[in-house]
Amino acid sequence: MLEQWLATGNWTKEQWLIASILAFVVLATVVMIWRLYTIYKMASSKRERPNLRVARRLRR
Repeated sequence: MLEQWLATGNWTKEQWLIASILAFVVLATVVMIWRLYTIYKMASSKRERPNLRVARRLRR
């Protein structure tokens, strides 16, 4: 049965459509998980606060 599913030469248009939709869903899920991971990593890292008063010190 697995050999029959792996032989893509006999697939109909509907089977190709289902396979491509499933591949897109899997790829979109992986990308979404990766983006959420990077957002979580950025949010959990400590950032330095910007020094906004540099211009006032330079005028003196």
